[in-house]
Order: sequence, then structure tokens, then C-alpha cells
Amino acid sequence: MTFVSSKLDIFAFCYGRFRHNRGQSSKMKIGIDIRTINKPKSGVGYYVTNLLKEFAEVDYNCQYCLISNEGTEEWASINTPKFQNYVTWISNENHIIGDLWESLYLPFFLKNGGVDVFHGPAFMIPLLQKKKVRMVVTIHDIVAYLMPNTVPLKYAKYMQLLIKLVAMRADKIITPSTSTKNDLMNYLNITDSKIQVIHEGVSTKFKPLSSEKDHSYLQKKFGIKNQYMLFIGNLEPRKNIIRLMLAYDQARDKLNGNWQLVICGKKGWLYKEILETYNKLKRNGDIVLTNYVNEVDLLELYRGADIFAFPTLYEGFGLPPLEAMASGVPVLTSNVSSLPEIVGDAALLVDPTSVDQISQGLVKLALSESLRKNLREKGIRQASKFSWKKTAKETMDAYFSVL
Repeated sequence: MTFVSSKLDIFAFCYGRFRHNRGQSSKMKIGIDIRTINKPKSGVGYYVTNLLKEFAEVDYNCQYCLISNEGTEEWASINTPKFQNYVTWISNENHIIGDLWESLYLPFFLKNGGVDVFHGPAFMIPLLQKKKVRMVVTIHDIVAYLMPNTVPLKYAKYMQLLIKLVAMRADKIITPSTSTKNDLMNYLNITDSKIQVIHEGVSTKFKPLSSEKDHSYLQKKFGIKNQYMLFIGNLEPRKNIIRLMLAYDQARDKLNGNWQLVICGKKGWLYKEILETYNKLKRNGDIVLTNYVNEVDLLELYRGADIFAFPTLYEGFGLPPLEAMASGVPVLTSNVSSLPEIVGDAALLVDPTSVDQISQGLVKLALSESLRKNLREKGIRQASKFSWKKTAKETMDAYFSVL
């Protein structure tokens, strides 16, 4: 069955609801917007993907209405009667038409479909009030409020308005960290009881190598030769990549030419200065830009890395350091926002605004095998505290709490 914005599809959906719900009225029906599961996947896309995997495996006595588009049709083929997939041509990236569609049309669709709770896992939920449908939203961060200079100005203003309206409309707000919860309470005056902190998980695919590292694959594909420091994230100002490259450049003499800096991520916004800095600083392939990589290559890059460097300016959660720790890679990251909360004492923390501190941290890790070993062991233990199964269970608790 497809889901598009038309009267015929409303009738088709209502008929589908009648057939599907007969004899199953005791089951809660959950609507989830899964349109972020597109290629290339973003962090939110992985968040939604892992939630669905857990919901598919565990019986919570629920039915799921998945709102998708063409890029997410992989979920239509999952062999479970719990999932119904409805496809719309509206992209989650279309913020004007898409947000109007979500606020004005989607509420009627959800109500007519018998949905009890709707989850917007990427900041957005319908703003039109339909009391029979409870609304849960995940607000991953408030970059638009805290760091508006790191995103396009019009986008920052628009997202400030949307997040405020969504926070007021939602019955429950999920944040991935206590840090983000505190940001919402401080900047938007949201009450404590309305917000539930649910940490994200880390996939079991991320695990340490059981044997010595083999760089032949990475060398052939990316030009990575030996020891390297890895960064993973979009090329955009908030990720602080320019300071990371400057810090690496400053550390070069002390590293004796034995280390490369590998930056892995797709172009985000306001990335031109990052590329300009890269072109000025690169020497003989010692700084490598891989662009976006698939999941197989991502796992290989993590496992092959000797240091994971993630000195970003702000994170609502910070999944890459957690994935690095689970992969047995010692981590250097920032002492701001949610990052200390997530990594605990299992990483080397630095001031992300100080090139000197970042550089000194890189040198300290590179020249001390004992420190890397210590952080590697602590990191594996810290990462083991986070699982998608726990995330899914707590998210389900949030759904039931609003009924």
C-alpha cells in the first residue's frame, strides 16, 4: 500500500485499518516517521534504523504505522505483520511544503488510521491539535539556539521557531542526553517532567579487532598507509574540523611523519572554508578526506584507527566517540555539551576552542602507547553501558507514559 497526500489514499488507509485492526483492538498502534532512513544515512537515520530493528525483534504488543518515502522502502519488505509501511512523496528535507504537510495533513491521516501515539524522531511532529493522537518527539540538540552561526541564518531562525512550537505541542520530549535536556529547560523553559532522557545505543557491529590491524584494504581504497587519527562527521563548522587540521599541522614535527589524519564525512553546510584549509595544509597525503563512506568501510576505518579525534564544538549526544570506544580505539574529544556525559573517564578531554590543547592532546596520545592502552580498555567498558535494546525499551516506556 502506498501513502500519498490524496483523498483516495485516506479511504484506502481507513479500509486497511478496518481489516488490520479487527480482533486486535487491545494493541497500541504507534506511528513513526522513518523518512530519515535515506542514503546516505545521517546520524538520525541510524537512530531510527536501530529503533526499528529492536521493535521488530521484541514483542511489545504493538502495531507500527511507518511513514516513509521512496528512499526508505527497504522497511516495506520486513517480514513482520507488526509493521505497516505507508509511502509519501514528501521528503523530510523539504522544510516548507514538508512541514505544512506534516502539520496540516498528517494529523488527519493518523487519527483516521487509529494511531494512538506518533513519534517524530527527527525534531518534527504535527502541530495541529488532534487530542486522540498523543505526540512524542525526539529533539537531538538545539544547535539553532546555541550555535546559530554554524548553520545558514535563515535555517537557524526557522528551526528556532519550529523547535519552540514542537516543544509546546509535544506530550513527551525525548532527548539523547541530560545536557540536551538542560539546554531545553534553560532556553525554552520546558518543565522537567515533560522531558525524558534516553541515551542512544551502539551497534554490536562495532567491536575491537581480534587480530593485528591490516591496512592493505584501507591503503588501496583511501591511501591510508599506517598509523592514523580518525575523525567522522559531516564537513560543517560545528564539527570544528578546521581547528583539528590546524592542531594536526602544529603537531607534525613531534609526530615524526608516522601519523596521518583521516577525515571521513560528507559535505554539510558552510564547508568551503574547511576545504580551503585542507588544500593549504595537506602534504603528501598526510591529511586524507574520504567523503561519505558506506557501513562496511566505516567499520574498517574504525577498526584500523589508532586514535579517534572528535573535538567538536557541540553535540546533543555524540555517537561517533561511542562507536570508536566500542571498536577499541582510544578517544580524544571535547569537554563541552554532552560529550563528557557520554565518554565518562574513558577519553582524553580538551577545550575544542584551543588549537594548542587539541594539538597537545594528539601528541600525548600518539607518543604514549600506555595511555592509548588504558583509554582503549576504559572505552570498551564505557561503550558496553549503551545498547539499542535499552534505548528501544525506554522509548517504548515513553510511548506508554503519554496514554
